[in-house]
Amino acid sequence: MDEDLKKFLLFFGVHEEISDTRLLLIINGHVQNPRKAQKKFNILISKNKIIGKSTELPDKIPDTVKIIDAKDKIITPGLIDQHIHGGYGCDFNVSSVEKMVDLAKKLPEHGITSIVPTVMTASEDIIKTQIAKVVEAKNIKPDNAVKFLGIHLEGPFICPKYKGIHPEHEIKNPSIENFKRIENENIKIVTYSPELDKDLKLTKYLAEKNIIPSAGHTNATLELIQKANKLGLKQVTHLFNAMTSLHHRNPGIVGEALINDNMYVEVIADGLHLHPAIVDLILRVKPDSKIILVSDSLPLNKAKQDSVIFGGQQIFRKEGKAVNTDGTFAGSLVFLDTVLKNLLQWKFTDLSGFLKYASLNVAQNLGIPDSGFIDIGKTADIVIWNKRGNTYDVDTTIINGQIAFSRTRN
Repeated sequence: MDEDLKKFLLFFGVHEEISDTRLLLIINGHVQNPRKAQKKFNILISKNKIIGKSTELPDKIPDTVKIIDAKDKIITPGLIDQHIHGGYGCDFNVSSVEKMVDLAKKLPEHGITSIVPTVMTASEDIIKTQIAKVVEAKNIKPDNAVKFLGIHLEGPFICPKYKGIHPEHEIKNPSIENFKRIENENIKIVTYSPELDKDLKLTKYLAEKNIIPSAGHTNATLELIQKANKLGLKQVTHLFNAMTSLHHRNPGIVGEALINDNMYVEVIADGLHLHPAIVDLILRVKPDSKIILVSDSLPLNKAKQDSVIFGGQQIFRKEGKAVNTDGTFAGSLVFLDTVLKNLLQWKFTDLSGFLKYASLNVAQNLGIPDSGFIDIGKTADIVIWNKRGNTYDVDTTIINGQIAFSRTRN
C-alpha cells in the first residue's frame, strides 16, 4: 500500500492495512440516521463496510478512490421491507429464479436495499419449490442487487374466516407436523393464526428455531395473544387487516397489539389498507421501536399489465387498488419510497422517524445489528436522496458498498 493511500486512510482514522484498495468516498452529504439530528460528514467505504467518516476532507485523495459528491443531498441507511410478494410482474409464489433476480436489480430504484421475500398460502409442493427458487436467486444475484434476508411465509396456517385472497383449499392447521413438511432454514417469519395452534406448540417451536412467529389472518382474542406473546409470538402481520376488528368491549388482537409494548406491528401505509387516521393512531400509541412499515407489494405493482394471477385468482388494478373479482384487497401497489411520501404528506413523521420504522426497527426485528444505521463498522447499504420541498426522491442506492442504482449515472 503506497504512502499516499496510507495517509488518506489515517485521515479517516483507519490504521489497519486495507487489502482491497478500491475505496468509495461519499462527500458533502447530510447524513440522516433514524431519530437522530442530521449531520454533515463524509463516508469512506471499503468492500461492503463503512470504515471511516470525517467532517473535513484531506488535501489529497488517491486516484484509486471513487468519489460520489452528495452535495445538497441527504444520505440515509437503506430501506428494508420484510413483507413483499413481488413487483414488476415478479411473484415469489410462481416466478422463476431469473424473474426474482430481475426484481432484485429493480428495487434499488426505490431506495430498498434488503427484503424478506414473502411466499403466501399454496400447496406444499409449490411452497417448497418457491422457497428453493428464492434461495437460488439469493445465491446467484449480483452483490449490488437487493439482499434477500430470508423468507416470510404468510400462510398456509391461517384462519379461513380471515383468509383474504389466500386460497382456502390450501389452508392447513398450524402444527409442528405440518410446518416440518415445508420447513427450511431460510424461513425467517411465519404468519399464522395462533388460536388454531393447539397448546401453542407451533408458536414455541418457531421461537426456539429463531423464526419470528407473527399473528395474522387470525380470529385470536386479546387473552390468547397475551399468552402466545409470552411463549414467543413476536409481531402482528399487517395490523388491522385480515383480523377481528377493534371493539370497545372486545379489544381482540388489535387492542392487544396496540397496547403490548413487547410486540412489533406491521403497518401498510399506502392510504388504502388503513385510513390515515388509523396510521396516526398506531404511531401515537405504539412505542417508536415497535412499528415496522411494510409494502405488502404485489406482482401487479409496477407491472405493465392491469391484471395478474395471484393466489390462484385474477387480481385487477382498479382506481389505484389491487382487488380480486369480489373487491377484496389483495395487497398494495406501492413500494416503501411511496410510503415515505404518504407519511410526509400526512405530516405524521419526518424522514428520521420513517427511517426508524422502515430500516432500523426492521433490522433489529430480524436480528441484523450491522444494518439500519450509518456509522463506522456498519454495512454499506446506503441511499442518497434528493430533497424537493417536503418530499424525497432516490438519487443513488448503494448495496454492499457498490452502486446499485443511480439516477444521474444510469
